[in-house]
Amino acid sequence: MKLRRLALLSALAAVLLGAAGCSHLDTTPAGNPDRVLNGAVVFEGTLPAGTEIIVRLLESAPNEKGRSAGADFPAASPAAGPRPDRLLGEYRETLAAAAMQPVPFKIEYFAEDAVLRRGLNLDVRVSFGGRLRLRTVNAHVVTLAGSPFRQDVNVQPVR
Repeated sequence: MKLRRLALLSALAAVLLGAAGCSHLDTTPAGNPDRVLNGAVVFEGTLPAGTEIIVRLLESAPNEKGRSAGADFPAASPAAGPRPDRLLGEYRETLAAAAMQPVPFKIEYFAEDAVLRRGLNLDVRVSFGGRLRLRTVNAHVVTLAGSPFRQDVNVQPVR
């Protein structure tokens, strides 16, 4: 009888320990890595005809400590120089007419859930008259939770 209780307690302990070990597994299904990001470039004033707008979606390179925000990969060796940001998608438009309203954009890109959990950066550059006039000053990060929603990106004058 005691042997049976001991076997039952051992089995129960094994089940509980096994269940506790599974508490850290991500059981949510992975999303489709083929994605579309919609948004708009928001600015003050008016953009003249001929303005070029470039919106880039970038995966950040590791920083000097060897990791990007939450990344799990080492930086390139110092001899090789810093690793550039990886371009995941880009939108380009040259305005045919002056614009006073936010300019919409759409970027098709490929990124797995793990990459989006670390966060991607949106970089916007607005040029006219042969010079860069407006750009993103503050980081605009796109994450897994926010990627399905419209991304309005504010640009500010270059000084």
